[in-house]
Formats: sequence, C-alpha cells, structure tokens
Amino acid sequence: MKNLFKAGGVCMLFFLLCVSNLFSQTADQRAENLQNGTNTIFMSADKSYYKHNSASDNDPYGYGYWIQAHTLETLADAYQRTRNSVYKDRMKSIIAGIRKYNSYGAGTYHNDFYDDLEWLCLASFNCYNATKDPEFLDAVHQMWTEIKTGYTNGAMSWKKGCNTPCKNSIANGPAIVIAVKLYQLEGDNSNLQMAKDIHTWMKANVFNAQGGIWDSPTNLDPDWQFSYNSGMFIAACLELNLVTGTQSYIDDGIKACEFMMNYRNYNGGVFFLNENGQGDGGLFKGIFAKWFIEFVRMGNLTQAQKDRYLGVINYTSNYVWAKAVNKTNYLINSYWDSVPTGTIDLSTQSAGLHLFESVASLNKVHAYQNINYGGFYSQLSTGNYTLAQLQARGISDNDITSLTVPAGYVVTVYENDNFGGASKVFTANSAWLADWNDRISSLKIVDTNTSLVNVYQDITYSGYTAGLNVGDYTLAQLRAKGILDNDITSLKITEGYKVTVYDGDNFTGASKDFTATTDWAGDWNDRTTSLRIRPNGTPNLGNITYYLQNRHSGLYMDVWGLSTADGGNIAQGNYTGANNQKFKLIDAGDGAYQIQGINSGKAVDVAGVSVENGANVHQWTYVGAANQQFIAVSTGDGYYKLVAKHSGKLVEVAGFSTVSGGNVQQWENANQASGHWKLIPAGTAKFAKTELTTETETAATAINVYPNPVESTLFFTGEVSGTQVRIFSLTGNSVSEQKIQSDNVNVSGLAAGTYFIVFEKDGAKITKRFIKK
Repeated sequence: MKNLFKAGGVCMLFFLLCVSNLFSQTADQRAENLQNGTNTIFMSADKSYYKHNSASDNDPYGYGYWIQAHTLETLADAYQRTRNSVYKDRMKSIIAGIRKYNSYGAGTYHNDFYDDLEWLCLASFNCYNATKDPEFLDAVHQMWTEIKTGYTNGAMSWKKGCNTPCKNSIANGPAIVIAVKLYQLEGDNSNLQMAKDIHTWMKANVFNAQGGIWDSPTNLDPDWQFSYNSGMFIAACLELNLVTGTQSYIDDGIKACEFMMNYRNYNGGVFFLNENGQGDGGLFKGIFAKWFIEFVRMGNLTQAQKDRYLGVINYTSNYVWAKAVNKTNYLINSYWDSVPTGTIDLSTQSAGLHLFESVASLNKVHAYQNINYGGFYSQLSTGNYTLAQLQARGISDNDITSLTVPAGYVVTVYENDNFGGASKVFTANSAWLADWNDRISSLKIVDTNTSLVNVYQDITYSGYTAGLNVGDYTLAQLRAKGILDNDITSLKITEGYKVTVYDGDNFTGASKDFTATTDWAGDWNDRTTSLRIRPNGTPNLGNITYYLQNRHSGLYMDVWGLSTADGGNIAQGNYTGANNQKFKLIDAGDGAYQIQGINSGKAVDVAGVSVENGANVHQWTYVGAANQQFIAVSTGDGYYKLVAKHSGKLVEVAGFSTVSGGNVQQWENANQASGHWKLIPAGTAKFAKTELTTETETAATAINVYPNPVESTLFFTGEVSGTQVRIFSLTGNSVSEQKIQSDNVNVSGLAAGTYFIVFEKDGAKITKRFIKK
C-alpha cells in the first residue's frame, strides 16, 4: 500500500480509513458478507432459486441443478454458524424450487446424472444435520434410492444409460460419503459395504502413484486431475476412517492431500490458481476446499500435519479475500488472484462460499449427537452455554456424544445446568465422550490461543491480518500464517514486546525494531520477509531480592500463609518483612524474569497457563514455561508492570482491593494502578508498619454505597465530605476523579456495567463495587 499512500495523500488515507474494516474482517464476517452478497445479486424474485449468473439471467430452467445444490449446502453451513432462521427459511425455499423447476421431472428430485443427484443428496444431508427437518431426510432417501440404480460391479456410473467411459471418479467419491453417513444414521451394513467396495475400486482404478485422482480409468490425462475429484476422495477416506477406525483410509487421504500440496500449490502457498474457468469448472476448487478443511478438522492427523495444512488453508483464505473479492458487492472472481470484472457465474460464487464458510468453521467447537462425529451437530463459538443457550443452538439436554475441538481451545463440560455438578475438560477431538456421553447440560469454551502481535496488510490495521506470538518467523513460517512476502504495512504490538523485521529471509539483510503499535511502517512498508518477536523489558533487574509493593494499595505481594507447596496462593498483605514477602528476580532474557519466592523456592506462576482475564496467580515449581516468566516494563516513575510473557497481561491486585488478603491475578493491561509494582531491594530500606487498614479494621470505618444497581445518583453512608473519590471501570480504566463535598456522586454519564469506586480517607483506601444500569 506504500505507493497508494504516497500518491493519494490525504484523500487516499481517508478512503482507506473508511473501508479498512472491509478488508480486516473475521472469518465469520467474511462468510456472512459473501452470503449476503450472493443473496442480493443471485436470488430470484420468488426466492425459490439462485440465478445462473450475476447479470440478468433469470431463467429458472437454466439455473443448474448441481450448482444450486452446492449453494443450498452453504446455507446449511451458514445456519450452523449463526443459527439465524433466515438461512433455514432459504434452505426450505431453495429445495422447493429445485423440485418446482426440475427439468428432469417437475415436482421430483430426479436427474439423469448420478453425480448431480449425489450433490443434492449431500446438501440435503447437511441441511438435515443442521435443522433436524424431516423434509431433508426424506429427500436424502428419495435420491439415494435412485442413486443406487447406478451402482454395478463395485462402482457408480456417472450418467444413466451412458457408454464408456462411464464410471467416473466424481460419481464415486460422493457416493462413499453418502453411504457412510446413512450407515452412521441408520446402521444399514449394506451401505457401509458399498462404501468400502467403491473405495477399493477407486484405489485400484483412479488413485495414482502421486496421490492424484484420474478422471476415470480410461482418462489418464494429467490435465484432468481436477481438484474436486481429489476433494471427494479425501472426504471418502475421512468418512470411512471415522466409522471403521482403519488408519489406512487416513493414510490414503493424506497421500491425496500431499498430491495437492506438491502439484496444486501456487504463489507461495495458494491452492487452485490453475483452475480459473467458470461454468461447471468454477465450482471445482470450492468443493475441494470444503472437504479438505473437513479432513483437517476431523481427521486423525498429527498436530504437525494439521498445522501444515492449516497454514495453507489460512494463507489461501487471506490471499483470496485480499485479491479476488469485490468488497463493494462481495462477488468473487473465478481467478483467485484478481478482483472480478464482468459477469460472475453462480458456480464461481458458490466456490467462494464453500471456502469462506468452511474456514469460519475452524474456530468453532462442533458438538455432535452421535459417535464418530455423526448425526445432528451444532457449531459453538467461545463462551459460556447454559442449557437454555445450548437448546437455542439446537442441542438437547444430555445429548452430546462426540466433539471436535480446535487447537488451543478448552471445553469444560458440566453434568448440570448453570455449570453445576461434576465437570470434565476436553482439549482435543473426542470421537466418543465415554463416561460423559449423553451427560452434558452446560459447558464453557475458552480459546487459550493468544496473539501478542498482529500484523496487517494495509495502513491503519486494515487488509488481511495474522496473529503472532514470541518466536522466529522465516518467510515459509509467515506464509503458513497467511502472510505474503513484502506485504506488512502496520502492526499492533502488545506492550512489553519487540518486533524485529528483516528484508531478507532467515533473518538476513537490513533490519528494524518496532517496540510499539504503528499504523504505517514508513520505509519498511511492504518490505518484511522474515521477523522475530521478543520480550522488551527493563534489563539488569535480576539476581536481586525485592519486596513488591502495589501502587494502588500500598501493600506487598505475599505467598499467603507462608505456603511452600505447589499452588500456594499469592495475595497482598501488610508488610511483615518475612521471607514469604521476598522475591528474587532471575534473568530469563530480554527483560523477562522468573520471580522466585524466597520462602518456598518456587516461581510465581499464572495458573493453568491461562490467557484469560482473572486467571489466578500462585506459586509453582519452576519449569521454564512462559507463564512463569514476567516482563518488567517501567512506568517511568519507579514502578513496573509485570507482564506475563505467555499472555501479555498484567499481574495485578484483583478488584482494586486495598485490604490485606486481596488476591493477585492477571488482567488486561489498561495501565491500572493495581497492576503497578515498586521493586524495593530487601535490606536497603526501613519499613514502618503500614498505615493501611486490614479488612477487619476497614469494617469499623466502612463506607457503603446505595442504591446498587444505580441509575443516576450513587449515595454513600458514613462521613465522606472532603474525600477524594476515583471511579474505575472493570478493566481498570479511571473514568472519574473528584473531591466529594456531599453524600452522593452523579454517575448518570457512565455506560452500563460494573465499576469500582475508591475512597481515599484518612490515609486509607476503601474500595466498593457498584453496577450502573
């Protein structure tokens, strides 16, 4: 963006600021905008079919049965993503329109092409698993009965009454997926056997030594190794593995994936740039994207394999969004490396829908009704789900049997509503929950992945973005995160970290350090080929024993109860001079330190390696983990922020407490005084008994606030005239400060939420919590 920035001056900058949100949208927003654009441009006047193209083609009999089926399938994905009934209504309208305008038999699903029947059968299955609407299952059964008439000698025919070549790959891969799904749902062994036999036929006749899929046994033209054939073979391998547990199916799928990695991987990591036509071919790469992503999400792969494939998926998604999507109408080009011009076919648009809906599914937990990820399922984003909230997502009480869990996500399930009763944690896919099968009434989902640095394609944090943590990133590793070479323009950097960028690969050539968020990289715009992220704390504080005094309360960090055990809690206390209030900073490099308790010899530790606000701080045996190292960031006036290296969050006193025993936790860095600590070397200062009160002493001079919750005026009990009062938000931001001359304060200007009000009276600080309605 550097040339545009210089050429357009202020006007161009203003334009980019206005549209930046269009480029840096989340995966969910991208999918939603593409769905909305498709509905606006392609939906027919009677809402019963999608038009063939983005121009004025409104012929209901030329809409394309199989392409319509794929667009229908993406509606089921959108409904899973949003649970918005508008998508369910569209599903019902579209499948009715397919029957209404079916030129092979009005009022039916009949078709002379078996692969077309299979596409609609798969779409109907997806709709049923999303909605439980029996209309879609009835459609599956009707079509499957017809599809089976094309099955002979262990393989499916492509078309009714066709001559050689007839048994094409694309009629066989989808048939396996349908047969297995029906076996999962209904237990008919003949369907499973049929799926196994077709797979055997495909391996013997169309699966080549490189892992590619020939179009048919009689067509071995390398230029006809289409991505949708590979995608459906990979899907077939996944489904067979899930129900049989046979690893060789996954091995076959991996070989097919590797063919795509080796022979269909372009421009540093983007799939499918060789398939650029519209018409039927416009859908090929979208079909591959959908099923390749399903294979990665559910398949029994090593984490290294998943990470490698996910890198290419994310890179492709960011590349296509940046280069091939028109952000004014959300049309997508058949060429996934340039913005569309002219008429776009529904097939091409639907390929984009498959890509972006599937990518959006990767940041969700999937909860399934049946074993091996079968039957009805629902996508769940991070958050807490009571029984009522699960039911709103279509999940019945005690009806979850299997889960897929993205890397870094933590799912805590509970046997009772409102997170009560026994619980268990899941951090990886589970094809059967065993003793937790049909036992879950509520659950919580936390994403423990954290991005300490975000880099952006364009100025002012726009364009595609990627999150990075402490580490070294070569060009290949940046590409695996979806970042193109020489394409970084702005950065958001968590306080306490440093980004060193290089104009050569492998940390070579010229370099520059960025230590703070910057909206334009200046002479380093579009110049970065590799980079390093390191802590950026104050050096030379190590090998000294300190007392750690909190700025807000004046009290001292304290291993409570003189504990020497793993898990001993850390709070704040009145000064005692005892060893449980002494901590040695041990240099861990780059201004980060292990904080070792003198009394116990154990390290200050963020419990559970959590990145969440409110995670407890305790002591634990030191193992060198990032949650046991803290970056010392000077405030410039004698205090330091202690930034947890793994999360970028501050060690602070919870709730702005000023009493002895106030707990210590981690919280988002809002420069809150409760997260500032003075490092006082032990033995270098004389401590007087603190004048701050204990919790018991505070009670004797208590100030209470009412009404709580409050709408406009907050009243106080006790003598407060002349008292200095500060109000803090829940995240620690100071929102008001004044000297009180009466028994109340006006809070009508505050936004609704939870606040802390701090009274400074007679040398003591008294903190109260209130809720603003």
